[in-house]
Amino acid sequence: MAELTGTHRDALIEATVSEFASAGYEGASLNRIIRAAGISKSSFYHAVGSRAELLDAVVETLVADVRGRWTPPAPAEFAEDFWAVANRVLAELTALAGQDRALALLGRIFYLPATGSADARSTLLDAMRSWVGEVLRTGVAAGAVRDDLPVDALAAAAFGMLRGLDEWALSGVADETSAASAPGLLLHAMLQHPPR
Repeated sequence: MAELTGTHRDALIEATVSEFASAGYEGASLNRIIRAAGISKSSFYHAVGSRAELLDAVVETLVADVRGRWTPPAPAEFAEDFWAVANRVLAELTALAGQDRALALLGRIFYLPATGSADARSTLLDAMRSWVGEVLRTGVAAGAVRDDLPVDALAAAAFGMLRGLDEWALSGVADETSAASAPGLLLHAMLQHPPR
């Protein structure tokens, strides 16, 4: 995997995210990225060999930057007081999203269509889906999450809803208050035990 370092690191990341977000994976041009980043072709190809390698390097760099400031709690941490921990995690992510450039850049390319092969984005998405599933299994075992539907279905619905809210917030349509409160309200409504 290519490692993004040096004086042009941030410019290359910004140019790559901009190009992939606007042109998609298939339409992304390495020449446009190189020009926008202000680097020479020889420097670029010395560090990165292909579009796929560049996208993986950018995703992995952004993920490392975000993880330097925030790490998700282990699913077992939700056992004691599921909704308090869930609300804390949502608040932390909302605060981070408002101030963390790496998270904002990652959000712009996170949900692009898959490249057809395993890449850093699909690996991260799979890890996130697995984490959400484990968190919900913990919530069901603790009696905080509904048990009338399969956990895998709840996890898929929660992950899909959070993905939709991410895209909504990134579209610029959502005001800050709505974007901050919507995930918690919708997760509570969807995952808590229905009235009996």
